[in-house]
Amino acid sequence: MESYDVKELPISYNREIKLSFCAVAMNISDSVKRSLESIVNVAEELGHPYELVISTHMQVNFKSDRIKFINETFDTYGAGKQLAYLHSTGDYLIIFNPSTVYNSETSDVIHSFLEKREKRALVYSPMVIARDILDKTGGWRNLREYEDIDLLARIAAEGGIAAFPSEQYDSLKYKTSKKNSFLERIKNFRDAIISCNFSIKDVKMFHIEPYYISFPALVLSKISKTKPYKFKENNRIIVMESIMESLILKDYENYLIPNRLPKLHIGRNEVRYMEKRSYLWNKVNKSIMEIIEETEN
Repeated sequence: MESYDVKELPISYNREIKLSFCAVAMNISDSVKRSLESIVNVAEELGHPYELVISTHMQVNFKSDRIKFINETFDTYGAGKQLAYLHSTGDYLIIFNPSTVYNSETSDVIHSFLEKREKRALVYSPMVIARDILDKTGGWRNLREYEDIDLLARIAAEGGIAAFPSEQYDSLKYKTSKKNSFLERIKNFRDAIISCNFSIKDVKMFHIEPYYISFPALVLSKISKTKPYKFKENNRIIVMESIMESLILKDYENYLIPNRLPKLHIGRNEVRYMEKRSYLWNKVNKSIMEIIEETEN
């Protein structure tokens, strides 16, 4: 396959597109401001009409045609992302982490993906999703943890996902800290169970919270009004297998051939879990171990 530098690609769009850079920022700290500055630089490099849509609990006295701060009530990351999506107008949504400062490589990857006008999600940091597929799948639900996995499982079933090599993906991170209160940790893991459609067997094997957190969370998940989406496999496995398959098949070379191939960092517990639960993981284990790096949990 021919190698190329994305910055030399001709602009040959059939029509102009608009981009919506969306995030949930619980507060507007200096680190968030630096992230927003870096995203503006990415947007300017891409050269398309754009907007930033930020769901936040803070009252922000700021007026701009390109930056919207949404102060409507929300209590989870899933609800915050859904608010940003509903208030956005772009053809593609770019979901970024407001604590991350992005560089020019981000522009290159997004640009190359947009060239293809694909109606699927690009799993990267940030994540890129065509509005059409968000409209079709309904967007995010009111979930505290793994809200992106809940969405990506539906997208995988509809239009598929592609992954670009990276050491980590924000969409796969468990955000809850041990500094959170006991009750908060239970409620957060309850939503993780719903997002991933975990069974009691999965909860025992996917050991990211101790049993005194995970089992009360499992009970609460069973009586929650929010029910998991159910497919042939649980949603965590569907998303992880889709990412692994995309990386092994080198889908990313359809967009941009990277100068380096970082390995995806995956915790030891999850590696053991996937080895026990995933048919694909065992079928192509050698190929998977070439593209991941096992880390401490």
